[in-house]
Order: sequence, then C-alpha cells, then structure tokens
Amino acid sequence: MKHFFIAFVLFCTWFYFGFQYYECKVKNLCEDTMVVVEEPKVIAPKPVEKPLTFLPFSIQKNMDIVSIIDSTSNPLQTYFDYLNKHQKEELVITSFFSKAENGTIALSRSESVKKKLADFGINTDRVIFQTKQSDITFENDTYVNGFAYEYQTMSDERIQAIDKGIASKILYAGFGSKTFKPDNTLKAYAQELKSFLVKHPTKHVEIIGHTDSNGEAEANMWFGKQRAKSVMDYFIAQDIDASRLRITSKGETAPIAPNTREGQRLNRRIEINVTDN
Repeated sequence: MKHFFIAFVLFCTWFYFGFQYYECKVKNLCEDTMVVVEEPKVIAPKPVEKPLTFLPFSIQKNMDIVSIIDSTSNPLQTYFDYLNKHQKEELVITSFFSKAENGTIALSRSESVKKKLADFGINTDRVIFQTKQSDITFENDTYVNGFAYEYQTMSDERIQAIDKGIASKILYAGFGSKTFKPDNTLKAYAQELKSFLVKHPTKHVEIIGHTDSNGEAEANMWFGKQRAKSVMDYFIAQDIDASRLRITSKGETAPIAPNTREGQRLNRRIEINVTDN
C-alpha cells in the first residue's frame, strides 16, 4: 500500500509537469501575450498659407518703372482710409523680382511705390518694404502682381519711432484762408495727431505759419498766421481739443530753401511742434 501511494504521487507529479510542458512548450498556450499598442502618429498640419493680396501697381521687366493700374478708380484710397482708421497698424509691402533680374531693381521699384503713396498722402513712416525673388512670368514685359501687401500691428518700438515724426512735422498744402482745402497728407496727419494727443494728455501743439519772401514782411507775418489758423480750425473740426492748440507766425523770417521758384514753394509751409507746455 505504501508503495502504491508513492507511485501515485509520482504519477500525479509527472502528469502535472508533463501537462504544463505540453501546454506551454508544445502548444505555446501559457506564454504571456503582450499586446503592443503603437501610439498614433501625430502629423502636424501644414500651415495654411494666406492668399497673397496685391497692390494696384504693375512692373516692367528689368526696369524700375512702376505704373498704377486703373488710376481712374482712385485705388489708393482704400489703403489711405484703412491706415487712418487703424492707427496701430502698418502696411508691409513685398516687392517681387524674377530670377532673371537683379535684386536691386526691386528696391528701386519700392522707392517708386513709396513716392506714389506719399504723393497720395499716406504716411510712409507706417509702410515697411521688403523684397523677394519669385517665379514671375512677364507678359509683353509687364507683370501686374509686382507688389504683395498685408497689414500688421506695430510693435511698441515702431509706434514710438512714428510718434517722433508726429511730434515734429512739416506740411505743404494750399493754406490760403479763403480757398483752404485739406489735402490727404493733412487729413492723415490730423488723425495721427489726435491719436497721439490721446496718449499724451498733457502735451500741446504749436502751429507755425511760414511764407516765402514775396511781398512786404509785415503782410507775410499776417499771411503766415492766417495759414496756421486754417490748419488749427481743421484740427478742431476733427475733434482735437482747441485748448491744446496755439498758432503763431514767422512769416518770411525762417526760410529753409533759397529764393527760387521751388525754394519759395518749400518756404510756404506749416511747421507743427508738440510740446510739454
């Protein structure tokens, strides 16, 4: 009986380990099954490129000639109005040039555009120019999308630099008291000055009238003051506080150019200085 029991235990032990061996080694049923889950690959979306918007100027192949497109529709008014309304923004213009052109020609074209904007009355202190080579296809040596643009908010440093120009300004216009009509330069400056004075509530504005040397000195002193008054009245009409404005005249006594026809035009001017008192 004792031998039978020992044999039975040995048989059970053999059976257990044999079964385990069969299950694990032969059938591979007892191996740990590890499911490897791969993390999903994150594909960064490509940045959406903003479609380019172009200024209404065409360019000529290998030339710095810039021509405004459809001048009868007054296409620059939109940019003038936008910058006047958004005093913290500036216009960024990209001047394109083809692979067959020298990059310096894009700089010359930028200067041409800058002059046209300034002539229209846009403050080019708030315009930034940059150049870029592009796959340009000229048709009959002309390309109509030579200048892309966008608006951007100015940095504090840019605003401070522009404020210096606002605080000291020279204006040229028809300042006659009876026929006075503000041009775009004066209109734009009035909006910039109004915004500037809101930021600096303790400052005041001195408007100085200047004339050329034609006529009597006493009469020129009077004309200078009348021209300054015309500008002051316009500022007041644009909701600038009259108590922060004062006028004076220097007549013909402070010329900035010789007494030629062009020099006389430059001497007939309004000088504006923003002061602390």
